[in-house]
Amino acid sequence: MLSDRMAELRDMAADIFTVEPEEVERAGSFAEDLGADSLLAVELLSRIEQRYGVMIEASDLEKMTDLRSTYKVVADAAGW
Repeated sequence: MLSDRMAELRDMAADIFTVEPEEVERAGSFAEDLGADSLLAVELLSRIEQRYGVMIEASDLEKMTDLRSTYKVVADAAGW
């Protein structure tokens, strides 16, 4: 079972990447498995920053390759 915040991140990614939430959960790579390009990744980053009131370094964007790594980057930035 996903935590509420991870589920929220999953749903944001699914909306931006126009896929089902379950596909985001299963994806080993947003780019390879879901076809997410750099513009979509930046859009996800922007939405995360707005939603949680955090600033994430652009260099951390390349770490956000799947749901779990994205959660870790956000959790570190937000101090969860």
